[in-house]
Amino acid sequence: MKNRMYYKQIKYFIITIFLIGITPIFYFGGQYQAELNSIQFQRQNAAKHQLNFSQKEINSIASVLGTSLQLLSDNRVLIQFIEDPSVKNRSLLESLWSLTATNYSYISQVRFIGVDGKEISRINDDNNEITIVPIDQLQDKSQRDYFIYAQSLKPDDLGFFGIDLEVEHGKVLTPPKPSLRIFTPVEVDDERKGYLFFNLDVYEIVAQVGSSLEPGYQIEFVNEEGYYLASQDKRKTLGHIITERDNYNILIETPGLWTEMKAQISGEFSDEKAFYSFSKIILGGNFNSSSLYLILSSQNDLKATKLEHKLTFIIYEAVMVLILIVFLSIAIARYIAKHRTTSLESQLALAALNGMSAIVITDKNNRIIKVNEEFTRLSGWTESEVLGQPPSIFQSGNHNKNFYATMWKAIQTDGIWQGEVTNKRKNGELLTEILRIQAIVDKHGEMKYFIASFVDITARKELENRLRELSEKDVLTQCWNRRKFEAEFSNIIGSGPFTKEMEPSCLAIVDIDHFKRINDTYGHDIGDKVITEVGRILDVESRRADFVARIGGEEFAIILPNTQLNEAEVILNRLRVAITLNDDIKVTISGGITDICYSSEASYKRADLALYDSKTSGRNKMSCFSSAEMEQIT
Repeated sequence: MKNRMYYKQIKYFIITIFLIGITPIFYFGGQYQAELNSIQFQRQNAAKHQLNFSQKEINSIASVLGTSLQLLSDNRVLIQFIEDPSVKNRSLLESLWSLTATNYSYISQVRFIGVDGKEISRINDDNNEITIVPIDQLQDKSQRDYFIYAQSLKPDDLGFFGIDLEVEHGKVLTPPKPSLRIFTPVEVDDERKGYLFFNLDVYEIVAQVGSSLEPGYQIEFVNEEGYYLASQDKRKTLGHIITERDNYNILIETPGLWTEMKAQISGEFSDEKAFYSFSKIILGGNFNSSSLYLILSSQNDLKATKLEHKLTFIIYEAVMVLILIVFLSIAIARYIAKHRTTSLESQLALAALNGMSAIVITDKNNRIIKVNEEFTRLSGWTESEVLGQPPSIFQSGNHNKNFYATMWKAIQTDGIWQGEVTNKRKNGELLTEILRIQAIVDKHGEMKYFIASFVDITARKELENRLRELSEKDVLTQCWNRRKFEAEFSNIIGSGPFTKEMEPSCLAIVDIDHFKRINDTYGHDIGDKVITEVGRILDVESRRADFVARIGGEEFAIILPNTQLNEAEVILNRLRVAITLNDDIKVTISGGITDICYSSEASYKRADLALYDSKTSGRNKMSCFSSAEMEQIT
């Protein structure tokens, strides 16, 4: 008899664990696969965002330098030098160029080359050390391909020449130094007098763009043959020129990636080692260095995504549920073996123990008739307090009537509903749960009872919300970061053009004066302290409606909604004075202000030009550049 009971218990255990366990197996298997897909999707989106951000950063650098180059080409100091190349005028011109090279660390050379291809004036910036090249050391560049291309430019055109090596007196510099050149013609009274050139240090540009990326990403430039032109790892670069590096080639290292790059302008690729996002950049011009590839890579493993804890949590949940199912199955098997019955009460007991943690059972009138101990632990309500009450006493108010109407329609139609719900505990705290409601019907198909079971996911939801907030905050200053700024700026610009009925808004770009000098003199710790304090003052002293973000190194952006340009200038000057009077840091700021128009790029460019005007006008001031002024100029 005992053996028979034993075998029955084993049979019922196997049947019960199969019935109870099949749903969680599919559920957690689906959750695990969905999370893997989500991680891949998030990584692709993150890589696309970082690649787009890098392209915007490069375009921003090109835009700023292009603007500076054209301003310098029209500058009266250069015109005076061309008309009267005296020692005094040459000194003034070289001083102006030195200031420009100091402000932009990636400018390695500023040169004025005559129409015959001979250098007339030149300054070098080597590791932040400005050198004025003597007249007797100026060179003839008339046979260089970039000068030949420059001659084809029209007045006011801006030329870009792809990444090439620096050559002095006909020989490649050692160690090799890749440069990107931009230039524009210089004309006086419609007569071409020469060309103004900027040589840009590619390693410095890569370092600056790379420093603004999230940890784990590496940026590289590759030419049309697959060789590295620039990389954060300088040992890989210039394999098409340096023989001992010719194995560093995308075609050799990652042929699958190279195939994708040749097949499309932009895209993604992944292998066992890394995940890649790439885009082809066309610089313009009819020369063999006119295009190159921008590649962003990151390690292709779960730890690199910093999302592996989600998968671990799903596995942990699955193990806990499996253990619970085993114990429940043993208990149910013993119960069935001893008390086998076909009564409705037995069916309710089996359904109520169907692998869920907290359980609430209601009758056909939706009045509570039973709860378990886990429900009491999670909600704080005891069974005696809720018996006879409707489940609506747990509602938090976060869901509208349509939500509950849809829920009960599904129960009436399908006999079951499952989803995420926010209820409240007895003490008023919110409880986020995965809720499952199942209807129990009699042999005539009439609904007699409803079983609601749920698990608490409050902590997980709070963690998700916290991580989302951290992703939008700047770690150093706790101001909003560049990603949040771009989203906020896009919201203000909107998808349609501005109209006269819309409230005016303004954009300000603020920069700490002589910040590089602070870093070089006192170290990066003091530099970080200065950035933090400036960010704090801007955030505290701004209006509640204003939006303050740190968008790069020592650069901040402020969006002033519903504000006229003259009002914005008053507000920014008040912020400037507040920073100047602060005793903890002895710094000043300069800024550029503009009214926000239909184009985010145009608005940002005007604010940046206004900032440049503040910098070149002595710093510690705020300058305005309105869209109306831009229209008059253009």
